[in-house]
Amino acid sequence: MKQLVYLEENYASFVDSYFASDINEYTQFFNRYASSVQDLLGNFDQESDLPPSIPQVFIGSQVTLLYEEEQETEQFTICFPNQVNPDEGYISFLSPVGSQLLLRFLREKIVLMTPGGTIRVSIEEIIFTNDEV
Repeated sequence: MKQLVYLEENYASFVDSYFASDINEYTQFFNRYASSVQDLLGNFDQESDLPPSIPQVFIGSQVTLLYEEEQETEQFTICFPNQVNPDEGYISFLSPVGSQLLLRFLREKIVLMTPGGTIRVSIEEIIFTNDEV
């Protein structure tokens, strides 16, 4: 729930910085993300924490990707822009890779569009780290 509050409170800042050319894009993203978070929370009572392993990538998730061509793995933690630390694997949910991973599912195979070209990956593990905003 803290994530949804944070996204709503920072709506104007995110629109100005990342979606100025298409406010509808951010509104669609926010609505889709909020709906997915509410669906996830609906499966747990308010007294319990989310389990560490969840089936979908959310902000605060540590995602292990398998690069299909090299058969190597890499971990990223999807975070808010103010938490970015590439050396530690923390990437913004607004970054090119972070935004493509958000709301994807465990074992899903996707083609990531990166500045260096396309990369085929599969999502091998999703762990919710519950890092504070």
